[in-house]
Amino acid sequence: MFSLSELINDTPIDSILLFVITFVLLVISAYIGKFIFKRRNAHEEIADDEAKIILGAILSLLGLLIGFVLSISINGYNNRQQTEENEAIAIGNAYQRVQILNSSDRADAMNLLEQYLEARIEFFKSGVSDENNQWRRLSLEKQAALWELAVKEATKTPNPVIASVLTAISDLYLSQQKTMASWRHQIPNAAWFLLIFFAVCSNILIGYNIRGTKGKNWLILILPSLTTLALFMIAEIDIPGEGVIHVTPDDLISLQEFLFKEGTLVGQLGN
Repeated sequence: MFSLSELINDTPIDSILLFVITFVLLVISAYIGKFIFKRRNAHEEIADDEAKIILGAILSLLGLLIGFVLSISINGYNNRQQTEENEAIAIGNAYQRVQILNSSDRADAMNLLEQYLEARIEFFKSGVSDENNQWRRLSLEKQAALWELAVKEATKTPNPVIASVLTAISDLYLSQQKTMASWRHQIPNAAWFLLIFFAVCSNILIGYNIRGTKGKNWLILILPSLTTLALFMIAEIDIPGEGVIHVTPDDLISLQEFLFKEGTLVGQLGN
């Protein structure tokens, strides 16, 4: 039986579903505050002033929480962007180093490196889908094959020059592992639940403060709409390789166009 913490932490966050549920929940909360409570009367003025103070405090905390969570998601985006640049540098360095191999192994190494580069490009394009894992496994296989070629050459002629080839191929694996470390949601689900809880409380108090008024009910939709858009943008940034704002393999594609002709590996997984 799953515990509450496992349910909270293991439930994936879908940005579209989050947008719909959050907007509906916040609108309902605002109208609950407006229509459930009794109408205003002269004896409630002190309570209204207290409610406004509490509302201001909750809105301030909500703004701070949204800003904090947004900074976390942007840092995750920047980290993923940096790992993509690091992978391009590592592949370019490996391309230069494999030129040292003898002619028979050099052609095989270049072919494997081309396939590895294409697999990494498709990895960044595939987001967090099952296809993403397939491209990762394929790139690991190509890196392992490259390592075997370099080890065979180093066994025949061990010297510092060949050692640099081993280092460059090893850097491919290291850069890929750093990418995997950043290729996940940066914002924990508990933070999402806290944000939504504060947003619900804010909208209930807003509805409470305007209870009894007639007309212009559309104004009550302003805060739910703005809050939902902010949370939706954060969720979109936080999805690795997907969403409205995501890391694209521009550096890897530029490297592929510069080093190799058009690849032929894209359809390999579908065959």
